[in-house]
Amino acid sequence: MRKIPLALLLPVLATGCAGLKDLARSAFQEPKLTFRSASLQALDLEGATVAFNFELSNPNAVGVDIARAGWAIEVDQTRIAAGDLPAGLKVPANGTAPVSFPVRVRFRDVPGVVSLITSGKDDLPYRLSGTLGVRTPLGILELPLSHSDHLRLPKLPRFAVDGLSVRSVSFSSVGIGLRLRVRNPNAFPLPPGTLDYALALGGARVARADGARIESLQGGASAVVEIPIHVDLVSAGRAASSLVQGGEVDVELSGKADVAGLPLPLDLRARVPARR
Repeated sequence: MRKIPLALLLPVLATGCAGLKDLARSAFQEPKLTFRSASLQALDLEGATVAFNFELSNPNAVGVDIARAGWAIEVDQTRIAAGDLPAGLKVPANGTAPVSFPVRVRFRDVPGVVSLITSGKDDLPYRLSGTLGVRTPLGILELPLSHSDHLRLPKLPRFAVDGLSVRSVSFSSVGIGLRLRVRNPNAFPLPPGTLDYALALGGARVARADGARIESLQGGASAVVEIPIHVDLVSAGRAASSLVQGGEVDVELSGKADVAGLPLPLDLRARVPARR
């Protein structure tokens, strides 16, 4: 029998392998990723948790599995959250499997979120994007993962000057308690926070401090935070006599409150009696 050189067989074998790959490729149907739902799981002043649910269908006679997956959340073309999904999910032949994952969005990562909330907006448009790498007999196929929707926004706590009480009087100073009422308009509790402020009485700045504590507050509730302040009678100017005599005083409180990592600007004005 005449022997055929291996060098002559290689092109034939290569052509045969390529033909087999083309045949397999034409017979294999690409798996399909379908969006099913997005539901709000948790909402608080720190952020929101959204559960995304997709379905991966495999129309082939052989099973496939997820090799890799990644997602990102964008707001106004700014990425505010990103992550990876665990690999290994298997989809049987001619079957389907759910692809579900939670996403936590921190509001402090959203550009201008305080301005958005104070402007009266109830929700925030976002875009979910990413890819799902499906391992198949032909290699890893990349399937696009995409969804756009709106995310519900919380309401900011409300602050107001509740009153002023005189605690002590000496020849040079007055000890007062400034009462600040904090209201939580949300159904969820507010975490503790801090207050940085400057206080003016009768137009004269008399005190400033950083880090005054704001306690946690249940949903729908209000509470009074009392801030102890010692006022120099000279710096109080015309307001000094009103403080000592118990008359009405113009109060201005400016600064910011930090709650759940959100800097909330304060500019409060009131005319209140200096009660003893």
